[in-house]
Amino acid sequence: MILRRGLLWCGVAGSALFLLLMLVNDVIKPDYDPVRDAVSEAEIGSGGWLQILNFVVSGLLIAASSVAISQTVNRWTGVLVGFVGAGLALSGVFVTDPVPTDHTTWHGTIHNATGTISSVALIAACFVAARWQATSRWCWYSVLVGIAMPLTFVVALGATESLGIWQRLTNVLGWTWLIALEVRAMRTPMTSRA
Repeated sequence: MILRRGLLWCGVAGSALFLLLMLVNDVIKPDYDPVRDAVSEAEIGSGGWLQILNFVVSGLLIAASSVAISQTVNRWTGVLVGFVGAGLALSGVFVTDPVPTDHTTWHGTIHNATGTISSVALIAACFVAARWQATSRWCWYSVLVGIAMPLTFVVALGATESLGIWQRLTNVLGWTWLIALEVRAMRTPMTSRA
């Protein structure tokens, strides 16, 4: 029970840490425009180590929580949260390319692939977890976040001058939902559901 709660707190901490350090980077990173620039672009250049560390540590904390999510919510939500965390951590290991870019690097390609896997897994987790101990509020919240995240991401791709704002909105939606899932799981006895 203590270990399970500790792992769930890892997920809360990882999600909150990601949002906090994203905002800190927005303020302190030189030559970085949070309205225009993608969150991952904070990995590039001077001070990029902070965002790299943010991706890796937050991702590992979220991945650790997937064990407790599997035990408490259900196996598939746990697997998806594991992909979220692993993809986030790998997105820190493999630094992104600038947006836009004329030359895609191998590490930028891996960053984009792992980031996409992480994002798709988080969206899928919203829908899978919506059925878990469903109240109308939880179900609607999960489904709406699952719909809103890809919509705001698509808007971000089309709005190049404000890409950063839309991508940050996508992140806030996803990470706050994951915090809510982790906290809800803490209040629930462990199950052996598959």
